Amino acid sequence: MGSLLAKVRSLFAKKMEMVIVGLENSGKTTFMNFLSEGSPGESVPTIGLNVKTVNKGNLIIKVWDLGGQVQYRTEWGRYARGTNVIIFVVDASAIDLISYSRKELHSMLEDRDLAGIPLLVLANKIDLNPHLTEPEIIKGLNLDYVIDNSWLVISISSLRGTNIERVVDWLLNLEKR
Repeated sequence: MGSLLAKVRSLFAKKMEMVIVGLENSGKTTFMNFLSEGSPGESVPTIGLNVKTVNKGNLIIKVWDLGGQVQYRTEWGRYARGTNVIIFVVDASAIDLISYSRKELHSMLEDRDLAGIPLLVLANKIDLNPHLTEPEIIKGLNLDYVIDNSWLVISISSLRGTNIERVVDWLLNLEKR
């Protein structure tokens, strides 16, 4: 009976696709696990990509979690095309890596096919100190120069679940636009 109810519910649910990108070890898979399972779970470095379907209320989200190693970064834009949102995860405690994150983000956003896709920057690992604040992330990533994509920065801890509900609320409101 539960399976039938799930199938009927999926007929009326809204569907969304999103891609999660960022440098290696930024916490992309941990975020995806917390989003889908309510806990960080066990994760290992992503080789290639992970794909998961997440149900949140009346929203079904297909999540593409892409590897952050150098050899996978050129593929980020290809997977982001046609999605409803790009989530860019930054390790806010890796202060010395913000310039690399900026370079990779802007390189991906040069793809004109990505213009107009909302960008959510997650400043992850705020449970570690020191870490960059939201204004420091905005400045470090030169987000003021991102004009073809609406963007927002949310500080989170994927390990502790801090502000994950804020991300879900933003996704639900994005879907309504």
